Amino acid sequence: MGSWWSSTSTSSSSSYKDQSWEEAHDPKPVPQRKRPDEVRIGVVGDPGAGKSTFINSVRGLRPRDPGAARVGLTHTTAEPTEYPHPDLPDSLVLVDFPGVLLRRHAGRYGDFNIGQYLTEFGSYMRSCDVFLVFCRGRIEHNPISIAMAAYRMGKKVLFVRSQFDKDVADKENDDPEYFDDKCSVHLMEELRQDYIRVLREVGWPRDVREDEVFIISGRLEYVTQDMWDVLELKMAIFGQRV
Repeated sequence: MGSWWSSTSTSSSSSYKDQSWEEAHDPKPVPQRKRPDEVRIGVVGDPGAGKSTFINSVRGLRPRDPGAARVGLTHTTAEPTEYPHPDLPDSLVLVDFPGVLLRRHAGRYGDFNIGQYLTEFGSYMRSCDVFLVFCRGRIEHNPISIAMAAYRMGKKVLFVRSQFDKDVADKENDDPEYFDDKCSVHLMEELRQDYIRVLREVGWPRDVREDEVFIISGRLEYVTQDMWDVLELKMAIFGQRV
């Protein structure tokens, strides 16, 4: 199967394969760490994928609490924004990245362009140690393009399907007999294996392990209860710090 970057881009001019991300240069300096042992977690994904919701929930915050990341049905993140973890403010920082970058040209807004994204945010990406790639459901082109750039920078990349509560509700509605002899754990594993299969088919440069794909809901009530893969995701990000 051909590489996804060359076969499914929205236009020939925005093909990921044709754009040499190495040529994109962000002239801004790389943000400095407050301490040598500071861990910086980049969070990327399309708008509405639940990035900001998770960033709030993992810090124990609701959207209107002081210091919470903005959430909403419209674009809420225009620049990389740092959110220190309240328990480890000097050594653990989550960085909320914009999901897409569209610039007006020729009287309209253009398609997502990974080279342009890196020109804007590449320095911030280089400052991060780990990237969480959020998709609300099926794997989407834009966040995986950003994830590929992070991988080529030598960063650790983890994949998060972030609205499993809705997945369960949809399954109950669309296939009510599914849960007669199965439970949510079975659905999680089916979705995890599908993620791994699709990433392989679209040309991810190596096999993705099962422990690199997390099925969660980022809503506060599920994160505080460590539902589904939340605890595993916390441990993968923070190790023994959580």
